[in-house]
Amino acid sequence: MTKNIKSTLCSLLILIFSFSLSFSASALSSDAQQLKDKFALFEQINATFVQRITSAEGKLLNESRGEMSISRPGKFHWHILTPEEDLIVSNGETIWYYSPFIEQVTLINFTDAVNGTPFALLAGASDAQWADYVVSKKDNQFSVTNSAQTPTSTFVFEFDNNNKVSKFSVLEELGQRSDFLLDYKNSETHIDDAIFEFKVLEGVEVDDQR
Repeated sequence: MTKNIKSTLCSLLILIFSFSLSFSASALSSDAQQLKDKFALFEQINATFVQRITSAEGKLLNESRGEMSISRPGKFHWHILTPEEDLIVSNGETIWYYSPFIEQVTLINFTDAVNGTPFALLAGASDAQWADYVVSKKDNQFSVTNSAQTPTSTFVFEFDNNNKVSKFSVLEELGQRSDFLLDYKNSETHIDDAIFEFKVLEGVEVDDQR
């Protein structure tokens, strides 16, 4: 998998699996329980997003915009519209990463993309694994840090007055950060399961890494 694909998938998987946190009730702190309860309100997400990546000095390195649909567990449709179109689709078993510019689609096994990363813990961790995580709440923000991960990243979730995640950030140990700002579509809009499958068109090069 190329570095660009890994980077994009990492940002996306953090968001996807963070909405599927699985804690043991006996091991939860008060802040962790509150975060779990908020995430439990979501089964589907249908929103537009703006992603901004900034350096440790606060310089804007990249800004992208697009649309996303999420249906737990493991299904998502992530369409980056600008500055360069990309599409990431998952049906919970296969992830398709499609780049229209080079007319290529990369197929990745869903489990392989998650194994060995903190996202596997967020998808459903054992009590022993969750002992490495610290959840802290301040106002309407929750910070999640895995002290066993090197380098250490902090995930920050900001909720609006309707208990929806309005902003999600990834803070890297060396200071770089990635901010996702979400704008939800009509809550009554039905998400068609067909968008969680990818049809390879004629002329598109296939790189099957499953």
